[in-house]
Amino acid sequence: MNNLKARGLKVMSPVLGKYFDDFEIAGGSGGYLNGLDGKKYLDFATGIACAVTGHCHPKVVTAIKRQAEKLIHACIGVAYYEPYVRLAEELARIVPMKNAQSFFCQSGSEAVEAALKLAKYVTRKPGIIAFQGAFHGRTLGALSVTTSKMKYRDGYEPLIPNVYIAPFDLKVVEGLIKSHPDQIGGMIIEPILGEGGYVAVPKQFLQGLRKLCDQKKIMLIFDEVQTGFGHTGKWFACQHAGVTPDIIALAKGIASGLPFGACIASAEVMGKWSPGAHGSTFGGNPVGCAAAIATIEVIKAEKMLPNTEKQGKYLLGKLKELQKKFPVIKEVRGLGLMIGVDFSASEPVKKIINYCLAKQLVLISTGGDGTVIRFIPPLNVTREQIDQALRVFAAALANV
Repeated sequence: MNNLKARGLKVMSPVLGKYFDDFEIAGGSGGYLNGLDGKKYLDFATGIACAVTGHCHPKVVTAIKRQAEKLIHACIGVAYYEPYVRLAEELARIVPMKNAQSFFCQSGSEAVEAALKLAKYVTRKPGIIAFQGAFHGRTLGALSVTTSKMKYRDGYEPLIPNVYIAPFDLKVVEGLIKSHPDQIGGMIIEPILGEGGYVAVPKQFLQGLRKLCDQKKIMLIFDEVQTGFGHTGKWFACQHAGVTPDIIALAKGIASGLPFGACIASAEVMGKWSPGAHGSTFGGNPVGCAAAIATIEVIKAEKMLPNTEKQGKYLLGKLKELQKKFPVIKEVRGLGLMIGVDFSASEPVKKIINYCLAKQLVLISTGGDGTVIRFIPPLNVTREQIDQALRVFAAALANV
């Protein structure tokens, strides 16, 4: 074995957190990771919700290769190039807002930073309301609206000012707005908390926020970095609630695992962002754009959204059956192929995911205290793969 861990400990920053102590891989294909130990691991973590089309989907790989042979980098600030414009056109067809325009970046944190800056710039109001348990990223602005784990903030305060953290209570939110008249420029929310434990925000609450924002001329931002690109059975989770945000932040699955993010808003909103007020050298990299275009095409052609809805209902039902059998499970919740199994304690979670890994199933935790196991397989997962995962998970519950 190559012993990547021993080599990595000498040269990698210890700040990087790990779900597993010494899991080493050589590559991946479809729904599986290939371990350096020669074993195939069924991957229900997908690089933390990134490999939506599975690992190394042939059509995505082909698109990457073809683009790499044409143009690897130019910077959109220097010249227009086809993949950037084409991807923006494709996104305009699937996002919920009309006349959508895109700003491309490289990660979810950057997409959130862009969304926050856009909201402030357009409204000329400094205040941002965020919500308890949210994760929006680790850069300074994104971290300022993140509370899923308070350890993320330790050692970095003071963060950006004029950020107000609210519970999921419309009266409290309305009170915050009233107590800071003409100061709140934006609200940011995950329609389903990602790192906060896979908790869906009630539709009525999201609809109430939309009304408040309309009344008070506040930009409503939906962070769909983890929910987006099909994980809930629709392109975006906000579509389940029938709520259209002013700004949407995307990343993770948008390019099937290549580092890519997007901040999207209507032309009316984007038109108020002056040229040069924001930018990115590598944002909208041609190869990343090609991967994202191919990802959209593959999801459509292979009918992955209907598959996500169908297989998600099956998986959710089977996990709820296991809940009845094993009282250690507090709750099973989710939408599409974004499902959380809540144990209300972190100790069994660590034992279970380690047991599953030993049996060649990759699951990872989430939640503020790591009390939830998340099931987030590729959107093209098969019934056979789900059954395989369920057998291992059931054995883990029985043994742990």
